[in-house]
Amino acid sequence: MVSWNEEYITYGGISIINAIPAWLGGAVAVDLKVRVKINDRPCAMNEFINFIINYLRERLGINNDVCIEVNSEVPPGSGLKSNSAVAVGVIYTLLTSLRGSASPVEVARLAAEVTKAHGSSITGAFDDASAAILGGAVLTDNKSLSIIKQLNLDPFTVVITGHRERKNLRSIDRLRALSGIYQALFSMAINGDLWRAATINGILVAESLGYYNALETIGRALRLGAVASGVSGNGPSIYAIFRPGEEGPFIDYISSTWSYYLVTKLVEIRYLVS
Repeated sequence: MVSWNEEYITYGGISIINAIPAWLGGAVAVDLKVRVKINDRPCAMNEFINFIINYLRERLGINNDVCIEVNSEVPPGSGLKSNSAVAVGVIYTLLTSLRGSASPVEVARLAAEVTKAHGSSITGAFDDASAAILGGAVLTDNKSLSIIKQLNLDPFTVVITGHRERKNLRSIDRLRALSGIYQALFSMAINGDLWRAATINGILVAESLGYYNALETIGRALRLGAVASGVSGNGPSIYAIFRPGEEGPFIDYISSTWSYYLVTKLVEIRYLVS
């Protein structure tokens, strides 16, 4: 290894377009940090981190025993891109330790491959991995692992709730059946109507997967002035996007209903892909 004890930060995210129906996805990074550090002293690593290291050991030429510590602000299993953020952080630290540098897009592609092989993502979530390392918003083709468009968004406030509920994937085939609609949603987002596409996506995910309490919350967010609102990923998290300072009435509402929430912000582009 070339370097030790260097910390790298990636980010959780929220969905713009769910990639399951048409393999066309979109995500935007939010300021929920995942801190990853590699070092040469013994430490306990969870099953997912061990899987990443072992999956890439031969390909990357990992001959040493490595210890990777992860400190995440992203609630696990919440639809807020926790596994993608961890995967890109772990892979980036491995590559930079071995080679001295790493291409963010190569890292995102490896992360998509690893999470799909692990079974923690249906498509590999290249969109989520890309947003986690690149920052900003991305629209991607998850089948070809290509970035179609990057966007830097206005500094909106993001309010998140529902992340403590149970994930529901029993009706995932209902979402898969919406391929044609999702191709149209992706075109809507590409052509600039990003937040309307994100809201329609979030409502379709909520209805398809049976997050019926989320539908009421999304409707209330929109009535209270949210720029967009929906279910993120495959749930259960619900997000609402507000202009800074306008989120108060929605926070009052979710304080009296869900009784818990996170408040964060969008992350600007860190790496621009040419």
